[in-house]
Amino acid sequence: MAAPSQRPTHPQSSAGGYHRRGGRVPPHLVELSHCLVDFVVQLLPSREEVSVKEDVRKLLERLIKTIEPSAQLFSFGSTANGFELKNSDMDLCCLLQVRSNPPISASEFVINAAQLLERETKFSVKPLPYARIPIIKLSLPPSSNIPFGIACDIGFENRLALENTRLLYTYAAIDPERVRTLVLFLKLWSKRRKINSPYHGTLSSYGYTLLVIFFLVHVKDPPVLPNLQQLPPMRPISPTEAQIDGRDVWFFDDIDLLRRSWKSPNTDSISELLLDFFRYFSRDFNYGSSVASIRAGHLPKDSFEPYKSNDPRDGTSLWIEDPFATDFNVGRCVTRDGLYT
Repeated sequence: MAAPSQRPTHPQSSAGGYHRRGGRVPPHLVELSHCLVDFVVQLLPSREEVSVKEDVRKLLERLIKTIEPSAQLFSFGSTANGFELKNSDMDLCCLLQVRSNPPISASEFVINAAQLLERETKFSVKPLPYARIPIIKLSLPPSSNIPFGIACDIGFENRLALENTRLLYTYAAIDPERVRTLVLFLKLWSKRRKINSPYHGTLSSYGYTLLVIFFLVHVKDPPVLPNLQQLPPMRPISPTEAQIDGRDVWFFDDIDLLRRSWKSPNTDSISELLLDFFRYFSRDFNYGSSVASIRAGHLPKDSFEPYKSNDPRDGTSLWIEDPFATDFNVGRCVTRDGLYT
């Protein structure tokens, strides 16, 4: 089997002149890199905030166990994938270790758990049992004990989201200084520019994260990151390990081995990567014919299932394949006006 250092080649990655520069980094770019790191450090949640959120997770889990004894609450999304900003919302997923007979539906769980949390907590509780993905929305205003307040969504049996969180966490852990700095800066930049709201026709923070990883894996030459979904496993993998609901969720997740065995020859600084990212997506990415896929690189749009579906909700200007739900366009929310805002 191939070791992690033997990564697949990406024939399209050299397009547009995104090779590693080599030589000395100009002083102004060195200074910009330092400024970016110092800036991002200020955006990270404090130990107090992390501790409070974990206490909230444990409290909610303890309460939900009173109606579903085998229930466990897991953090997912930015709360757990290495790209969390301070004062960000919590995303929790409830998994049942023992399935009831007949099995409880997501809508039933949301209704029952919401009634319990309304009785037993001071949270403002808003159940959405009939949404595409049923969730409970909780909120708590700022107080002396929780100066930043709490906003929390609880979903049910969304195992795909947990695997997605592990995938992004692994990418963040391979080269944390460059990868986390780029993603966190772009998350705040897009928020300040008011271009990170799916409800207003612009891309979600999750979408920006996928674009950064796509850029670092498939555009930069040599790549800054390996393609975790293409690295071969070090042992035989059974279908139950590699699939959830019929979807392939395999990726190379041994972080310790990756850190020991995979070393990118790309030494571009954070500032160089950021400037190239903006240059690539403002000038060189082919929005008319390409799909950005961290799994497979540049995909032709006519091979992408959402494009072939003719669903008017997928008639967007930006196409980003979800890593595991490969028939879902993460950029479906982006309108033409949103793309050129």
